Amino acid sequence: MILLPKGSPVKEKINPARVNLPEAMEKLAESGFSGYLRFDSPVGTGIIIFQDGHLISALMQEIDVEGRIIAYDAITRIFEMSILGNAVLNIYRLSSEVAISVHALLHGEYVYHGQDIKLINIRGLLDRIRNDRLSGCLRIYTDERVALIFYETGSALGFFHDGSTELETTADTSMSVAALPGAKMDLLSTVTAEGKRMADLMASADLGPMWEKARNRLLEERKLRESHSGTLSDDELKVRRERLFALFRGVAERHVGQFGVTQVEKAFRKVSPTMSFAEVDHFLNDMTRMAKLVAGPSKVTEMVEEMRRGAKDLM
Repeated sequence: MILLPKGSPVKEKINPARVNLPEAMEKLAESGFSGYLRFDSPVGTGIIIFQDGHLISALMQEIDVEGRIIAYDAITRIFEMSILGNAVLNIYRLSSEVAISVHALLHGEYVYHGQDIKLINIRGLLDRIRNDRLSGCLRIYTDERVALIFYETGSALGFFHDGSTELETTADTSMSVAALPGAKMDLLSTVTAEGKRMADLMASADLGPMWEKARNRLLEERKLRESHSGTLSDDELKVRRERLFALFRGVAERHVGQFGVTQVEKAFRKVSPTMSFAEVDHFLNDMTRMAKLVAGPSKVTEMVEEMRRGAKDLM
């Protein structure tokens, strides 16, 4: 998972399958947009960063896959998961300065990762950053909130948290995240890019053909899967069913807790070994009805849509 503050929302919860992404990105470039596009799906998260209308960075982090995909390979992968309809797009505006800092953060190297903030000597950590003249970022976060503190050669440049677009000079809002239950900390070192103009990925490649190539290839793969779905062996059907169960169970646990896990187990008993598309729809209808007993409509919708997107990938 890629942890970033949200910045100032431009558009949120868009289905990118319904958008011509190359055209939309061209419009952002023409408007001089600074900020980032975030694509979340059951398979991972993709980030595309603009600075003053230049597409300076693309990165894809897939779940349970070591390493990150960057540049044109990342854009292709983001296009693929968008076309499949299994992603949610959010667009956030940032200042030019914060956009380049976020780019550096995403390509930084971990000094500390996932440390419980309660176990950290904050004063000692800040002394180390100063004494080592570290350039990088201190990221403080919970499941719901993220705050960043950027440093250059040991001195704090500013603070960035949800809803802001500029680096702020006061630490109150950002450091309040550290007091929240379960707060953790990452420290990353980065290479500064002050005074440099990053290469524009859109200037050296036409994204339109990349989009069309990905779309055509995925359509062909979908046709092959549909023609093959009736010829799966019993072992292949068993593996597919187990993967679907693990997916649904994990999504339900994240959204509605142990109650969701219990309901997935109960609803899944009604599903046949072949688990057709119609049965998936019936299962999701059951989950919608049961989840409404403990969660609000928006949370239930988000859970069911994540299940539906994940099922498309596995079937």
